[in-house]
Amino acid sequence: SKLQWSTAISMMVFAWLFAAFWSVMPLLGWGEYDYEPLRTCCTLDYSKGDRNYITFLFALSLFNFVIPGFIMLTAYQSIHQKFKKSGHYKFNTGLPLKTLVICWGPYCLLCFYAAVENVMFISPKYRMIPAVIAKTVPTVDAFVYALGNENYRGGIWQFLTGQKIEKAEVDNKTK
Repeated sequence: SKLQWSTAISMMVFAWLFAAFWSVMPLLGWGEYDYEPLRTCCTLDYSKGDRNYITFLFALSLFNFVIPGFIMLTAYQSIHQKFKKSGHYKFNTGLPLKTLVICWGPYCLLCFYAAVENVMFISPKYRMIPAVIAKTVPTVDAFVYALGNENYRGGIWQFLTGQKIEKAEVDNKTK
């Protein structure tokens, strides 16, 4: 079934309000922002490791990493089952979740480690690497989707080379 405009707009408004909530909480006193180790932009202040930081970190991780990861896992497993039944594998359904874990995993580990130990002994350059990797997620996701979807991949190939990829004819009958 097609996504209705009202549903799409509701989902978009929810996403913006959800992001705004978690972004504003450190400004209101739950969690705290500080400069990143190389002073280029802001991140969570994980140098303190106090109760305020730990409660914010666990809530943030649960609602922004664990629950979305679980939703992605179940949704893409459902898509994989549908592909398996139809015999048309159009996308690697495990790739988006792997991308999430690979890109956000190091930053989450650093933050969780900061909850129990002092991370200031780690060089600022090394503490900056997980944050930079996490910030690449939107770009990586765009490439994963574009190169993982056969329709987009064909269009990209045609744009870059001027050659059109001939598709095998597929029976599009609904079962």
